[in-house]
Amino acid sequence: MKRTLSRMLHSLCHTETWIFFIASLLLVAFAAGEVRAHVFVSVSSESFLLRALLLLIVCLLFYLGGVLYVQRTQKREVLRRLFLFFFLMYLYLLLNVTLLERGLGRNALILTEGEHAREYYIQYYLNLRPFYSIWQVYIQGFLNGYVNAYYTALNLLGNICVFMPFALFLPLFFKAQRRWYCFLPTVLLCVILTEAAQFLFMVGSCDIDDLILNGGGAMLLYCILKLPPMQHLIKSALLQPR
Repeated sequence: MKRTLSRMLHSLCHTETWIFFIASLLLVAFAAGEVRAHVFVSVSSESFLLRALLLLIVCLLFYLGGVLYVQRTQKREVLRRLFLFFFLMYLYLLLNVTLLERGLGRNALILTEGEHAREYYIQYYLNLRPFYSIWQVYIQGFLNGYVNAYYTALNLLGNICVFMPFALFLPLFFKAQRRWYCFLPTVLLCVILTEAAQFLFMVGSCDIDDLILNGGGAMLLYCILKLPPMQHLIKSALLQPR
């Protein structure tokens, strides 16, 4: 009993213990914010961004604590488990961005439920013409003054970036995904399933241009991460020998 108590007291002296403790408290605060956001309707996009920022801080603290722990114990597997946690948190945010987040208008079509809801969605939110939304809605709309620069950049850059983390996480956890001819179909399938879910639940828009931008963005980062300096950076982040 004394030995166990001594070990517990000794562990409290390590910096990473307190970092993990603070990160855990912030994670609880994030979870509470998510419950509030999905229970109450009156949420905004700013609320989602603040919650996403809080989750980013949580992940950074967990990573910092993991690095300190590995440096002290040489147990590198801890970082791999932390990156799995980061991947799961990213998937949760992706689910919110594409299907669930009220602050991003993902329940905007709830008022159109009824006999003609599906026809309404197909008419205004379904696009199967490649590059139509990119050119006609965003670029031409911006040039003609129908949409502002913020809306154009948010949609184009957002769609390019939203699936980019797959380029880091999939090759990290699945060896087959380190080959581009395995990675690209996997990402495209994930995007197609997401668009199909949006069409099924009439949430957001079902747009083939999303497939182009999402898949293109993920493939772009995949190619960048294949560069030798980036491979060394990833190994350094995981504290792996070069």
